[in-house]
Order: sequence, then structure tokens, then C-alpha cells
Amino acid sequence: TISVDYLVIHYTAVNLREALSIFNDPTSNVSAHLVIDLDGTLYELVECLNGRALRAWHAGKSQWNGIHNFNDCSIGIELVNYNGNLFCFTEAQYQALQQVVQTLKQRYPQLQDPARVVGHEQIAGFRGKADPGICFDWCRFYRESYPRAIAPARKAVCPPQLQQSLLRLKDSEPKSSQGKSDFWRSVSTVTETSIRLIEDAKRSGF
Repeated sequence: TISVDYLVIHYTAVNLREALSIFNDPTSNVSAHLVIDLDGTLYELVECLNGRALRAWHAGKSQWNGIHNFNDCSIGIELVNYNGNLFCFTEAQYQALQQVVQTLKQRYPQLQDPARVVGHEQIAGFRGKADPGICFDWCRFYRESYPRAIAPARKAVCPPQLQQSLLRLKDSEPKSSQGKSDFWRSVSTVTETSIRLIEDAKRSGF
């Protein structure tokens, strides 16, 4: 079990079927506690909803505000979305997210502090992680899940110029479900590589 001090929000970069396949495959070396589909259906893949959280491998190398290795201290929620810098999240996903956060706040007292909810990009943007992305409405999330609190700032790491370049790829999207998943997964890889180079340049002073 782990001590739950943070909640980390991600996007899957693939469709639901592919996400569940990846997260349930022990050889993939990645996992998430919860997945929320486009229609709001919630899947618990790693135990956490009953007040006992097991470790999931969702954060990777991560650091933020002096904290490292977020796999050791956080619950990871994956929202089904090909790329949260290009595609909006659904109404049903926001509603399901609000409901599950209320449950988690009751189970884990630290999560009653809105500052303890972060995106993957806040804790791993330095290595190119860009989720949940520009299209995730943090203001709405905090308004619904923490209505009496002052919302902390959560800035997307994907630059607007990069977003505009990626948006042009929508016309190249394959028709099949598997084709779309493979295509947008590769686009997310391009997104991460581009952002990692940008972040490296910032740290180098260029």
C-alpha cells in the first residue's frame, strides 16, 4: 500500500480498449488506478476506492515542489482522450471525475487540499509529459470539486504554436478505431518529444 498525498490526472493517448489492454498487461510496466471513458464509465484497475491504495505505475520519473517519485504517494486517473492538447474532454468525463474526487477526498484527507491535485505535466513536463493538456478545463474542475477553495494555477506545458501544428494532423486521421489509436499514440509521442526539447532548451538558457 501507499500513502496517498496527491492525485495525478492524465490522458490515455489511446482508445478505451487499448488503454485497458496496456494497463492490465503486467509486461507493459505502466498502470493506473482509475480510467474514465468518454461516456463517464469508471474502471478501477488498481485498488484505491475503498480507502486502501496500492501502488500504480502512472507517474514515471517525476518531481514537483520538492516531492519525487509520485508513484509512491499518488493516485493516477486516466481520462480516455487521444490527446488532451487537441481534443476536448466530454461532459460525462467531467461529471464522473467530480464524483470520484468526492469519494477520494473522503477516503484520503490530504486530497481535501486542491493544491494536491496536479496534472502529469506539472510533475513530469520536464521529460515531455503533456497531459491532461491545454483542453482540460482546470477552472471547471476546481470549481466543481473544490467549490469553496481558491484554485491553484495549473499551466499546460504544450506551447500554443505546437498545438496549432498538431491540429493540422487531424485531417490525416485514419478511419478505423485501431488506426486512430495507433495514429494518435504516435502523435502523443511527437508531442512529448517536442516538449522535452523545448524544456531542455529552457533549462540550458536558450
